[in-house]
Amino acid sequence: MDEELGSASVREQLIAAGTAELEAHGIANFSLRRVAAACNISCAAPYKHFKNREEFINSIFTYIKDQLNLLLDQVEKVYPDDPKARLIESCIAYIRFCIANPHFRAVLMLAGGELPLARRVERLVPLCLPEMSREEQEDRGYVIRSVAYGAALMLESGEIEYKESMMQRIRENLARELENK
Repeated sequence: MDEELGSASVREQLIAAGTAELEAHGIANFSLRRVAAACNISCAAPYKHFKNREEFINSIFTYIKDQLNLLLDQVEKVYPDDPKARLIESCIAYIRFCIANPHFRAVLMLAGGELPLARRVERLVPLCLPEMSREEQEDRGYVIRSVAYGAALMLESGEIEYKESMMQRIRENLARELENK
């Protein structure tokens, strides 16, 4: 089997194949042998890059979360003085990220724990709606995350058509949730 590629390249291939493996088989049935076969490398090769199965799976989760956080950080830099725009555009960026990387969304849901968008929403909702009680802010954050997660899933599955007019409607729905009603 071909292992002539540089270390970073093999590692990236392993993470990509591992992502597909997690989506297809879940954590419990995750197979390093299938991942290695998908990369056309020996069964021992993944152990040159990861200590064990658990470290490999955690590396996949970390890679995906890091990619999403990079994107969300870019959004925050574009709207430094406008928390509502940061929040809405972070949700839109999350949706686009999921559409562009359908395997990633599925694997993020397996990862458990807090998702990168959740932290941003928790931090930004109080800045957008300071006059609301903490409980009202939490409720509003839950609805905003539900819109983003649900829209990503519906767009990815084809239930709603992915086009700019739909993305604008999602923006408008998010903006309504940030009104003090």
